[in-house]
Amino acid sequence: MSKRTIAVLMLISMLVSLYGCSGFSKKTSDFDYNAETDVICMDKHTVNFNELSVIAFLFWETLTAQYSEVYTNPAKVFAPAFTDSEMTLDVYIKEYGLYKELLMLTAFSSRFDEENKLSKAEENEIASDAQAFYDSKIKAAAIAAVSSDGTGITAPSETPSANEEEMKRLVVRLPENVTLEECKHVFTMYKKARKYQAILRKAANLVISDEEVRVVSCGIVKSSNEAAIRKFESDLKNGNDFFMLAESSGINELPNTQYAVTRSDDFPDTIMDTIMELEDKKTSPVIFCDDAYYIVTVIDKFDEALSAKNRERKLEIMINDYYEKECSNYIGRAKIYFNREGWEAFELFR
Repeated sequence: MSKRTIAVLMLISMLVSLYGCSGFSKKTSDFDYNAETDVICMDKHTVNFNELSVIAFLFWETLTAQYSEVYTNPAKVFAPAFTDSEMTLDVYIKEYGLYKELLMLTAFSSRFDEENKLSKAEENEIASDAQAFYDSKIKAAAIAAVSSDGTGITAPSETPSANEEEMKRLVVRLPENVTLEECKHVFTMYKKARKYQAILRKAANLVISDEEVRVVSCGIVKSSNEAAIRKFESDLKNGNDFFMLAESSGINELPNTQYAVTRSDDFPDTIMDTIMELEDKKTSPVIFCDDAYYIVTVIDKFDEALSAKNRERKLEIMINDYYEKECSNYIGRAKIYFNREGWEAFELFR
C-alpha cells in the first residue's frame, strides 16, 4: 500500500464513529416515520432517503474540498487499499463517514431544539440557501434530463470511456424527485447542528498548557557506529555546522536531520528528555540508548508558530472528542428508529 493511500485512509479514519456502524435496533416506541421512505427517526427528527442523498452530497463535497489534492481521483487513490478486501470506496465512505454525519446531524439538531430556536433572519438564510441548492443541483439536473422533444425520455448517449466510467461513481446520487422542502429540511438540520456544536465548543472549556503543545525545532543524528559519532562530536567542537556536517559525513541513520518535535513524538525517552531540557543553540554530548548513539542540537526550544498550530490541532481533537461524547450520551437515551435494511440498499454514488 502506498504512503499516499495510507495518508488518505488515515484522514478518512478520523471520521469513524465511537458508536461503530452496526446500526440501532428498533425501539418499541411510537414514531412518526415511514419504514419505506425514511432512514432514521431520532426523537422528533426524521430523515428520509431523498434527504439522505442531499446530506451525502454535501458531505462528499466537504470531503473533496478539504482534501482536494488527495481526492482528485479517489477511485485511483483508494484502489490499492481495497485490492484484497470486499470493502469498496462507496461502502467505506458510507459506513465510516456518512453514517456518523447522519447520526451527529440528527442528534445535534434534536439537542438544539430542546432549548433554542432559530431567528427569522436565520430561517430566511436557510430558505435562500436551500432554494439555490434545489435550483442548481435538482431542478437543473431534471431539466437537463428531458429531451428536446419534451417527452421526458433522455436520448441514448455515446458509450462512455473507461475514465468516464471510473469517474461516474464519484458523483453522489441526487434523485430528481427531491423536493425543495426536503432540501430546506436538510439545510435547517445543518444550521441547528452547527449552532449546537458552537454551544458545545463554549461548554467544553478546554485548557492546554504551553508544555503540552511545545514544539522544539532541533537536529538529531543517530548512528550505530560509536567511532563515527565520536568523530562527528569532535568535528562539532571544532566549529563545524551540525546540519552541514551531518549531510556531508553521511553518518545519520535517521531519514532526516532536522525535526520539529513534541513530547508525544516517537523517539526514545532519553532523547526526548534531552531535547526538552536543552537550551537554545545548545548541543548534547553523545547519548547511548536503545543500542544506538545520538547527538541532538536545539535550534528553538519553543517554536511559537509551530506550537500555536499544535495547540489548535490538540484543541480541535479534544473538542471533537467532546462532541463524540455528548452525541453518544444523547443517542444512548434517545428514542431511535434506524432503517438498517434501507440504509444498506442506499446507493451513495451513481
